[in-house]
Amino acid sequence: MKKKKQKQQNVKSEQRRTIAPLDLEPPKRHYFNDDVVSSFNPAAEKPKNKNEIRRRQNKKRKLKRGVRNFLITACVVLGVAVIGIVLSLTVFFNIASIHITGSGTYSEEQIEQLCDIEIGENMFLIDKEKCVKKITTALPYVYDVNIKRKLPDKIYIEITEAQPAYIIKNDNKTYTLLDDNLKVLENNIKKKQDGLVTIKKAIPVSNEPGHTIEFENEDTMNCIKKIVDAIKAVELTDVSVISSADKNNNSILYKNRITFELGNCNDLENKLYKALAATEELDERNDKIKGKLNVSNGKQIYFTES
Repeated sequence: MKKKKQKQQNVKSEQRRTIAPLDLEPPKRHYFNDDVVSSFNPAAEKPKNKNEIRRRQNKKRKLKRGVRNFLITACVVLGVAVIGIVLSLTVFFNIASIHITGSGTYSEEQIEQLCDIEIGENMFLIDKEKCVKKITTALPYVYDVNIKRKLPDKIYIEITEAQPAYIIKNDNKTYTLLDDNLKVLENNIKKKQDGLVTIKKAIPVSNEPGHTIEFENEDTMNCIKKIVDAIKAVELTDVSVISSADKNNNSILYKNRITFELGNCNDLENKLYKALAATEELDERNDKIKGKLNVSNGKQIYFTES
């Protein structure tokens, strides 16, 4: 038995020896010269001679030098600008004098104190919008404020005074005066002033001097503002009464004898122009005529004599 096993093992070992080994080759490496590489990249042309190589190198140097010079110049300009800004806000342009003109109702001291502009302050650091708002609110009869800087060290404050344009009768039989922007100028006036446009059927809920008047009905407030703006745009004179009960019931009394019934507050300028044209025709027939001129739809016009 042992001999048989040894024979079988010998046979297997002989069979293993007869199997040929695998024919494996190492991986091949491919090398490309510069001509082959440049053929894949048309832009990468090889310089033909030394002069061309020198020209390309000089071109690169000039480009680098130009970029470097540009960056240096930009840094210098930026630095000078920063220094100039710092100096203008700290050393130069400090206020030496303040000049106030146009105010007859309020003193220069009142205006200067409200504006919070002080001598020695830098003129470019003053808050002009804040100054204007404080003055026009605290001093109702100031209509507008124009603040100008005059280099190197002067400030001019030009005041435009407000003029009463509208009047409202209060429940306590006093009156409130308004300018043409509906800002309250004065309140609780006992005597009615002549020559002002009376606002009727609108109930005020806030009439603090220095602030725009507020009415109980928001639609009424919007309509009155639109009517006032339309009157200014058309430059309409001889208006004595504005009436606004609600957004669809608005009118103007013209020349104290003809009521322009406007209806809603849409397209008011067009309505007023048509009402004026119709009034001219009526005056040609009878310049004493009274009545109501209905221009509420903006197209057809109706006149009812009274």
